[in-house]
Amino acid sequence: MNKKLKLTMAAISIVYLSGCSFTASNYGASFENVETIKKLGSVEVSVSDFTASKSTSGIACRGAGSVVTPNKETFEDYIHKAFVSELKLAGVYSDSAPIELKGHFTKIDFSSNIGNGNWSFELTASSSKDESIQIVSKHEFSTNWVADKACQQVAQELSPAVQVLIKDIVSNPEFKKLISSTEDNLAQKI
Repeated sequence: MNKKLKLTMAAISIVYLSGCSFTASNYGASFENVETIKKLGSVEVSVSDFTASKSTSGIACRGAGSVVTPNKETFEDYIHKAFVSELKLAGVYSDSAPIELKGHFTKIDFSSNIGNGNWSFELTASSSKDESIQIVSKHEFSTNWVADKACQQVAQELSPAVQVLIKDIVSNPEFKKLISSTEDNLAQKI
């Protein structure tokens, strides 16, 4: 009987430790971001895959499990797809565009502190024109003191956090330099 109890406890421990993840929702485009992109003028851009200093598809949350993206892709892939979707909705995305945007994350992380959680991102956005800008973005939200609830709140806030990140990118005054053609730059100097 003692052996059965030990085996049962071991099995429960394995299930518990291997187990829980908190899945973020699919990305929903932001009307505000799409409108901001449209106001940048008639440009066409493509976007290469985003990279990260520490690529991951799950971030541990309070020992309760990991926060993961809906399709278990890396966070930088999730953000890349979100950015491309907004550019497509704004009518400026083209696979064959002469200007290619790139993104490299030095930070993709969250805090699930009791009462005040946040998602934070640090990104270098660059283009094939050798222009780049640094973006630091933070999206704050309220969290619960119960770990499971707080981690679920963190997962639910990924999509809104990415909306804020994209807003911070496309509304940055330097972003237009990344996507403008060489002819546009010359015209502005004359």
